[in-house]
Amino acid sequence: MAATEVSFAKSFLSLLDTKPTKITADHVEDPTNYPASTPHTLPLAPSQRPLAKRTTRPASLSTPGSTPALTVLVRSLRNPPLDISLPALEITTTSALDIKNAVHAATGIPTDKLKLLYNKKPVGDSKTLKDVLGDGAATKGSMEFSVMVMGGAATLAAAAAAKEAATTSGSGGDVAQGLSGERVLATGEFWSDLRGFLQQRVRDEKVAGEAADVFEKAWKGRS
Repeated sequence: MAATEVSFAKSFLSLLDTKPTKITADHVEDPTNYPASTPHTLPLAPSQRPLAKRTTRPASLSTPGSTPALTVLVRSLRNPPLDISLPALEITTTSALDIKNAVHAATGIPTDKLKLLYNKKPVGDSKTLKDVLGDGAATKGSMEFSVMVMGGAATLAAAAAAKEAATTSGSGGDVAQGLSGERVLATGEFWSDLRGFLQQRVRDEKVAGEAADVFEKAWKGRS
């Protein structure tokens, strides 16, 4: 059966070979004879959504790159009455000692006679405002310290008298000459300022106090 089919195929092909070729090798078809066809059009691209507008957050105390600041209020628990406002203090660099120095500048009270409290707890001189407030420091706009004046009204009166005397001597006709040389080291104010300076530098109240005591004893005990 298969041989018969093969023989038929061969004879059919042989018959076709005898037929004349109607299309030559260099034949070119006339384009006008092409059947009409509908051009294919690509679908339109879906319209793009408009880009969302970028929103900018209002600048706040917690914006990266800026240093948060707040207003510090200093009030006394008892006599003498004090009410001091210190605006725009940086929370990361302002220490409790800086607050004391500001109170000293406003009232004349020596810094060693001042004791700061926050929420009724004492605050060490080396503590910064951020240390005192903790994690919520950046959200605060203000904070309040209570201050105790060692010696009370007597200390304030002495400070006021010293401030008035300094003002009077400074307003005289001649230029007032202050203490100099060893006489400066004989005053308690010098050692108080030294203690405050050391506390600000080493940021440790105990270490600063020990260092100041060593300096003072060494100076006074020299031969």
